Amino acid sequence: MRRKKIGLINIWPGFVDAISTLLLVFVFLLVVLMISENFLTQSLTGKNTALDNLRIKLKSLELNIKDSSEKNKNLSSLLLQLNEELEKLKINKMDLEKNLETENIQNKNLKLNISELENKVITLVDQLGIEKLKTTKQQSINSDLNFTIEDLNNNIISLNDELLKVQAMLKKSNKNIEAKDLEITNLGEKLNLALKEKVGELQEFRSEFFGKLKKIIGEEKEINIVGDRFVLQSEIFFKSGSAKIGNKGIEKVEEITEILISITNKIPKNINWLIQVEGHTDNIPIATKEFPSNWELSTARAIAVAKIMMKNGLPSNKINVAGYGEYKPLLENNNSSNREKNRRIELKLTQP
Repeated sequence: MRRKKIGLINIWPGFVDAISTLLLVFVFLLVVLMISENFLTQSLTGKNTALDNLRIKLKSLELNIKDSSEKNKNLSSLLLQLNEELEKLKINKMDLEKNLETENIQNKNLKLNISELENKVITLVDQLGIEKLKTTKQQSINSDLNFTIEDLNNNIISLNDELLKVQAMLKKSNKNIEAKDLEITNLGEKLNLALKEKVGELQEFRSEFFGKLKKIIGEEKEINIVGDRFVLQSEIFFKSGSAKIGNKGIEKVEEITEILISITNKIPKNINWLIQVEGHTDNIPIATKEFPSNWELSTARAIAVAKIMMKNGLPSNKINVAGYGEYKPLLENNNSSNREKNRRIELKLTQP
């Protein structure tokens, strides 16, 4: 029993101390909270006042912006009006410049007229002076007038004679012109006849050439005669993109060369003739080191044909070579069959 009492008396003071310390801590926390609350309220009031000030400034800025926008609108309207006035002023300036130009021209004309009038006035003054002299010396003036009238009549007669001579000369010159025109027309007719004769000189041999070629061609679709030209499709001679002639093409060129030599040997020496060898391609472009374009390819193919002709006995001075690329097609290059027909070699017996 004594031990229990002693234990209870020892616990109570510590419990009281703990409660007192807790109270003190609680009171301290309350004080801290009160101080922080006061500090926060002060800072919040300061921020609210700052925000109010900012709102007031924003309102004033909005009012200023509205005023400036209205001013800008007024300024833009003024600018538009000024631009319109400027345009009107420019138009007026142009009109004034035109009017000034016309006035300057009129002033020049007026100056010329004034100078003419001054000259006339001077002549009139001189005439008046002469007339005054005439009044004082009427008799001498009458004799002078009679003399001047006679001179005028003589001058008129001489002028009429000169006019008649000029008319006669004009008639002669017109006759000479008509004769020269006739000579020119006759020379033109003679020239046309000479050209026809020259063209006809080769026509006989050209027809013989085509006749013999037709026999060799037979029914080959790759070889055709178009007008005065002998057309050979490129596929007979060359592979695609190449200027090297195959064996079949060499044989054809040799046959054609033999016919050409046999026919040209019959042509008289006074008739000048020439074999035109032309190379043509389609419109599909080529771009290789050897042939940068279709021009080079068409020219190289024509040269290859011409070399075989010269090798087989045709004189080099009687061959003319030309490459036209894709620029002289027989048909439109709008499909494969037309492009095939446009890839060709043309031979023509012609005059230089």
